[in-house]
Amino acid sequence: MPKRLSTAAKAGPILNDAGWMEGTARIVDKNIYIVQGEINTVIGAIKRSARWSTHVRLDEERDPLLHSFSVLKEVLNNVTELSAIEPIVFLRPFLEVIRSEDTTGPITGLALTSVNKFLSYGLIDSNHEGAAEGMENLADAVTHARFVGTDPASDEVVLMKILQVLRTLLLAPVGAHLTNESVCEIMQSCFRICFEMRLSELLRKSAEHTLVDMVQLLFTSLTISRKTRNSSKSMKETCVLIVQVS
Repeated sequence: MPKRLSTAAKAGPILNDAGWMEGTARIVDKNIYIVQGEINTVIGAIKRSARWSTHVRLDEERDPLLHSFSVLKEVLNNVTELSAIEPIVFLRPFLEVIRSEDTTGPITGLALTSVNKFLSYGLIDSNHEGAAEGMENLADAVTHARFVGTDPASDEVVLMKILQVLRTLLLAPVGAHLTNESVCEIMQSCFRICFEMRLSELLRKSAEHTLVDMVQLLFTSLTISRKTRNSSKSMKETCVLIVQVS
């Protein structure tokens, strides 16, 4: 004789407060795990630095950089797709580290590496409605990066990472959202490194090669955009500004 189902079994699956079925795994976008991993890396470096060696938990909660990362963690824990949030939301904490004058070069370098990874892995969808805002903020933060210098060799590593991010930003598909002003600011940042004689020849040559890649991309885009008069005019203005800077 078959057993009769209990009332709970007849009622169907039980959902928790978040709306997920108990006993089942929540499917999460792998890109969220990438961002979470970078968050932990940067936070760990901040807490290991000399500045935080004597800080207690209460001080950490009051710190704007760590608080920004904590807020982002909460946001990521409540979504299953990274595309569900604006790109600037998961970029902002890393950009704040890059802009901060109180962080050391190695920590700024880690934040730059994280941002470069987001661009290289395509975490920022060029079709997302918030892509333009995210790219503008990213370009502004990296071209105005500040950090506490330690020694010339370590500082040059950070500058090299800045070049890498700027190159990736401009050459990636999502870089098409950059305005002419942002493109010129990126080029000027590379020029400054290229002609700073106090820097090593290796770093200056790297900046030169980065500029070559950027200029090649811009003139290639100019050739393609000639089919549209307005687009051609906009790109010509950008190229004229680049020549003037040089």
